[in-house]
Amino acid sequence: MSAIANPKKMKWLRREAPTEMRVNLLFGFLGSGKTTLARRLLKEGGGDRKLAVIVNEFGEVGIDGAILEGKDIDMVELTSGCLCCTLKGSLLNAVEELNAKKDIDVVVIEATGVAEPEEMIETFSEPTFRDHYEIGPMVSVIDIPKFTRLREMLGPFYEAQVINADVLVLNKIDLASAEELETARRAVVELNDTAELLYTEQCDLNVEEILAGKTSQKMVSYLAREDHAAAGDHHDHDHNHDHDHRHAPAQSFVLDSGGDTSRNALEAYFDGLPENVWRVKGFTHIDGTPALVQYTMGQLVVDETAPRKNHHMVFIGPDMDQSSIESGFGELFNREASDQAAQ
Repeated sequence: MSAIANPKKMKWLRREAPTEMRVNLLFGFLGSGKTTLARRLLKEGGGDRKLAVIVNEFGEVGIDGAILEGKDIDMVELTSGCLCCTLKGSLLNAVEELNAKKDIDVVVIEATGVAEPEEMIETFSEPTFRDHYEIGPMVSVIDIPKFTRLREMLGPFYEAQVINADVLVLNKIDLASAEELETARRAVVELNDTAELLYTEQCDLNVEEILAGKTSQKMVSYLAREDHAAAGDHHDHDHNHDHDHRHAPAQSFVLDSGGDTSRNALEAYFDGLPENVWRVKGFTHIDGTPALVQYTMGQLVVDETAPRKNHHMVFIGPDMDQSSIESGFGELFNREASDQAAQ
């Protein structure tokens, strides 16, 4: 017999015309397209809504926040940690501060790519959240071309990013073969047969499916399990709040990328990185042009961007040898050329 959540806990799910601020959580592994989706939601989801964003970055320097920043956007950056554990209190405070502004309708929360989704759902289930905010669908962005490799490499952690989603954005389908897409589709349905599937290129989707989507059913299920355990029925669930915070086993460091380099030199450097460098993201100048550099497990993407005052790159991965990775990195950049271009 399925468990039924406590009516007192369920009251926030039945609002016909909620006036409370709505919260939407985005998660997904490094490089899947979360920031692209967040940027699209902020750009296209406005109109009668006032949106804000909370960006969580695993590294010490905020790169995603710099990408998302805009003069009409209320943004909070939470760096050097993870929302599901070390920064949980900071998250709660950030949401409360945004709510205190009284004019924000929706807060989009972009979690770091190494966060544990169920820990985030647990945070959202606390009275501070569930009794005061409307919780929208949990959205996970999946990198289709890398799905099989990531699942084999990360196992249960990666599968959790599928299992705990109300909406699965199957992204980068333009870069995947028909076989890769079908393999990933079958796998995600096997892991989570209740999630809505959205097939996208560069997270191009109808933003209303997220911003106006129904209340998170994953949250409903979580509350039901909580009530089940609180009632003393442990037959089906091991209720234990002493979680081990099953992050992907990653660390991060930041390197100065101020200066100017060539596209060929940059590509040669990244081609030589070891496999345990999962993600690199940051700003520099390439052939005299301000650029956003994004590297994910062997794939390098460079986009022209607006000039920046600060230039850094964040490296993320397990058991990285910083000294080895840093060797040769500084030699890529002509500092004087960059200084002259900035004048």
